[in-house]
Amino acid sequence: MLTKSTTKLPLIKINRKLPTPIRLDIIEAATALPGKAVNLMIALWLVASISKSPTIYLTRRLMARVNISRFATTDALRRLEQSGAVAVSRLPGRSARVTILQPGTRVPLFLENWR
Repeated sequence: MLTKSTTKLPLIKINRKLPTPIRLDIIEAATALPGKAVNLMIALWLVASISKSPTIYLTRRLMARVNISRFATTDALRRLEQSGAVAVSRLPGRSARVTILQPGTRVPLFLENWR
């Protein structure tokens, strides 16, 4: 009789104490918006700095991590999109794909130390 081996893969450990650059102009633009836009922008920035990419999938796990309901997230994401801080790609039944943009442009954000 064969037994099923249950080996778990090790978790990816990330040192969250390492300093990461933060663009104050992007955070200041989010503070001008009502609702949970600042919380969502901080969450997006957190995931972008960890993954070193300006494109993030907005999952429910991420929303729960920053304590934002999915309804507040939808509202905040719509406000951030209208302000030009992010570009959003939505598909039915999928997580929204969010790209943080350079302020005042439609170009994805690029930081030299992300690569």
